[in-house]
Amino acid sequence: MSESTPAFGIQIACDGMSWPECLEICTTAEKLGYESVWVPDHYVSTPDALAPDIKGDVIDGWMALGAMAQATSRIRLGPLVSSNTFRHPAILAKMAATLDHISNGRLEFGIGAGWFEFEHTSLGLPFPGAGRRLKALEEAIQIIKALWTQDEVNFEGAYYTLKGAVSMPKPVQQPTPPIVIGASGEKVALRNVARYADHWNVFCPPKRYAHKTQVLAEHCKAEGRAPSDIKRSVMIPAYLWESPEVREKIQR
Repeated sequence: MSESTPAFGIQIACDGMSWPECLEICTTAEKLGYESVWVPDHYVSTPDALAPDIKGDVIDGWMALGAMAQATSRIRLGPLVSSNTFRHPAILAKMAATLDHISNGRLEFGIGAGWFEFEHTSLGLPFPGAGRRLKALEEAIQIIKALWTQDEVNFEGAYYTLKGAVSMPKPVQQPTPPIVIGASGEKVALRNVARYADHWNVFCPPKRYAHKTQVLAEHCKAEGRAPSDIKRSVMIPAYLWESPEVREKIQR
């Protein structure tokens, strides 16, 4: 929810759920007037107290978004958030631009540094330390924005290199789809939000959220941006049998 124009979106777990169930939630959310629908970007179940088994069914988030775009006409769609560690940013830029076309300009492009170590090591994917992941994310966002807006991209970084790269078509939304960064780290992650994000998403209680908004405001000042230029949202876990508690969390 942004503070100026409160709105509600739904993140569908896609974890332990069938595809028909995921799709029904998406289409119902549109009928009920929700602003947005989001899906995780994971290849295996992420265990928690309610779903401790990592071997549960998991629907691929990006594939699901493409199908959801065809089944809806108004609601905005995006990953919350896509893990930069899973794909080269040039590939992700192409996927995102394609989804923006399929949805007729309804993509919310969520991206983050990645966090679930088992998911990487079990699949043979590199999982460097947090500092390296955050630096790679910063390069990735620069590459993605360049591929969305430039005819030809050359990039020489510590983690990625592009030589005469071309990515067509450009997204429907100009100059780019909204870039949503999921982040909570105060030194580097929130600085990346201040530099590159149109929308910041975080998962934390109200007092910590208030503190992190102050940290973000300081980074924005250093980057010459107004904090109000960045939309903000908070993720609140909700289960049907907890509706009174969820309402209280939302009010806080």
